[in-house]
Amino acid sequence: MDRPTFLVFSFIGLLLMAMLHLGEIWLNHDTLNVAHFILEWLPLYTVWIMLLVIGLFKRISTTQPPHVHP
Repeated sequence: MDRPTFLVFSFIGLLLMAMLHLGEIWLNHDTLNVAHFILEWLPLYTVWIMLLVIGLFKRISTTQPPHVHP
């Protein structure tokens, strides 16, 4: 997967996760419970945010062959 595709995938995943979270809050008419957030949603947000960070800051790999010293 190339870098732009990975970034789009990560951004859409994070956006959908936020929409699911807001949908759950809206449907359950529940206020934000800190324990519920830490146990269920924070790990998911962490994974998607880390995917975005990897996509943004990972060095772009080159397609050139490795440099061989004689």
